[in-house]
Amino acid sequence: MSRPLLPLKAGAIIFTLLWTAWMMWWSGSFSSANVVILAVCGAAVGYLWYRAMRWQFERMGMVPRRDNQAK
Repeated sequence: MSRPLLPLKAGAIIFTLLWTAWMMWWSGSFSSANVVILAVCGAAVGYLWYRAMRWQFERMGMVPRRDNQAK
């Protein structure tokens, strides 16, 4: 894990946990199927949030750009 991205990754994990907890509370159902579905959806939402924030921060110059070219 690179140091400049550590806060972004930690933020994505926190966002995932909060989003999943909020969705469980909002649905009102704590059945095992609901918990599994919301956990999977939470992981997907957290990953998409991380990708979107990384892209935006790269555009703003707040994190180093990825080197996509093979050398």
